[in-house]
Amino acid sequence: MKSNQCLRPLLEVAESVGVDEKTVRNVFKDYAAFKEREYQFETPKWPGIDEIHIIRKPRLVLTNVERRTIYDIKKDRNKDTVIKRLLEIEDRSYIEYVTMDMWKPYKDAVNIVLPHAKVVVDKFHVVRMANQALDSVRKSLRTNMTPKGRRTLMRDRFILLKRRHDLIDRELLLLETWLGNIPDLKEAYELKEEFYKIWDTPSSQEGEKRYINWRQRCVSSNVKDAYKDLVRAVDNWNEEIFNHFDKRLTNAYTESIK
Repeated sequence: MKSNQCLRPLLEVAESVGVDEKTVRNVFKDYAAFKEREYQFETPKWPGIDEIHIIRKPRLVLTNVERRTIYDIKKDRNKDTVIKRLLEIEDRSYIEYVTMDMWKPYKDAVNIVLPHAKVVVDKFHVVRMANQALDSVRKSLRTNMTPKGRRTLMRDRFILLKRRHDLIDRELLLLETWLGNIPDLKEAYELKEEFYKIWDTPSSQEGEKRYINWRQRCVSSNVKDAYKDLVRAVDNWNEEIFNHFDKRLTNAYTESIK
């Protein structure tokens, strides 16, 4: 059969061979199930767990973070579904790390089925919360500004969200102007920058030390309420977040297939 014939719609195939579409569909499903049993996926040493939305419904997706390939997709992301799929992996003792976001059912499933593996929370989910906290401070400060000031601070918000070392001279000048005139914005911005620097450290020990210092400053600052969700998240997921430093693993590939 020529390759272009393999791409024909099921209805067209049914008409060409003189059977109804349901028969062709059932034959295809049986063949697909046979091929699925025949093919064995290589167990990833570092699987990633996330969800992908298909037809407006979240589905579980498992990836091979090391090889940047999709490992499997399931109909939902429920904890029982994750447990069942992980139990189907015969050589699961091979798995060392599992990357994910801060979704507790994923963590619970991994701890049940893979107690030897380390859970790694994707650092990008964590540092993103620092940007969100800073942006919430920016929005709250705009309410007491002049219309012109509100428009400018809204237009230049991207400068606040970028790392200081990534700013060009013009952006640095604008940043320093804002920070020099608005103390709470300056405090929120410096907390954001200091939080990012945690992930520039070479080891988990140094990273945790920086976090402790950052946390002490944060909880005593005037903008602590903006950062309370971030503090709570790091406190609740401390071990899994700082496991990042072992291999510098992220869930970026898994996130990219959404």
